[in-house]
Amino acid sequence: MANKRLKMTMAVAEYNPFHNGHQIHLDAMRALGGDINALILSGDFCQRGEPAILDKYTRAVHAIKAGADIVFELPTVFAIAPAEIFAKGAISLLDSLPAQKTLCFGAETGTEADFLKVASILLEETADFKTALKEALSRGEPFAAARAIALEKCVGEKEAELLSAPNNVLGVEYTKALLSKNSKTKIHPIYRNTDYNGLTMDGNVCSATAIRAAIADGKLNKAARFVPDFVFSDLPKNLPNIDKISLYKVLEASKRDLKAIVDCTEGLENRIKEKALDSTTLKGFIDALETRRYTRTRLSRIVCANLLGITKEFTEKCLKSSLYLKVLAVSQDKLKLLSNLQGGRHRIITRQSDVNLLTGVAKACYEKDLFAQQISGLARNTLQKNTKMIIVKR
Repeated sequence: MANKRLKMTMAVAEYNPFHNGHQIHLDAMRALGGDINALILSGDFCQRGEPAILDKYTRAVHAIKAGADIVFELPTVFAIAPAEIFAKGAISLLDSLPAQKTLCFGAETGTEADFLKVASILLEETADFKTALKEALSRGEPFAAARAIALEKCVGEKEAELLSAPNNVLGVEYTKALLSKNSKTKIHPIYRNTDYNGLTMDGNVCSATAIRAAIADGKLNKAARFVPDFVFSDLPKNLPNIDKISLYKVLEASKRDLKAIVDCTEGLENRIKEKALDSTTLKGFIDALETRRYTRTRLSRIVCANLLGITKEFTEKCLKSSLYLKVLAVSQDKLKLLSNLQGGRHRIITRQSDVNLLTGVAKACYEKDLFAQQISGLARNTLQKNTKMIIVKR
């Protein structure tokens, strides 16, 4: 296959942790056929602004055992960003791979045509849409809700419903990112019937949120039937804890430092500094900050970005630069296909000698990944030194 253009199915994932619902999605992705199934996986921190409960290499190996062929790392600068940047970063990396690509993503509702229509409308941003969005924001609506309201006002309820669920929101952002690049990559929504934030643990499928909540409550065994055995044996008894170091970094930061972070706007830095003085736990701090406009997830991402030293300016540089696709794990039977994926905009990293070739923004971005790995190791009370691709025999 040295000169063959691969047919690739691909997806963006966190697998925090991998569970039976993810298995259904991965099986549906594999059923589309193709030469290789690729994932780009959030590293040691996830989009909620929290450290992943298991390190990125362990989660990547779980993905390979579950049926993925290759797992790349989504750089931390994108992994902890709001949905639009999260999607842009992931798509920039995946879409650069020289293959015939289909992007699969979980969706609560909607067809391929629905996602393409809504994404096109949001990219166009007509004057009427901008006015409706501004009006909704001025009433104190969170951005996601304001955008759905503006969309409904301009084009109808059906389109707005597509922005009412978290998987759909990411699906729309992936589609927007592809359209903005005039990409030839196809999209393929895969129906997901599990509440992304739900805590119900019935049957044999539940959300990753519910599994993490069970661990937090000291009820790890409740998770057993919702994850494969090879995942359950690796699950921790406690969630990683970054409370103290996060609060310390907020206290240390100046208002100017905080203002430089993505999504820290409208004077939010003043509120953050004020509430930090009266908080002894990260949960209490976020509780005090949270309002209808400033959602918990948004606040957690700001605190996480401050902890890791990731600014809006640096994020924008990373979006515009040639970076890298670091391979976390690959199936042994697909190892020979890696050479077919070389030659894109972003360097593929499989060993330290590849890392040594990084310069400028790419090198700085990679160093943030290493720092995030060290900090998450502190949060899990584990020392992480692994930086090499793992080859998995299955």
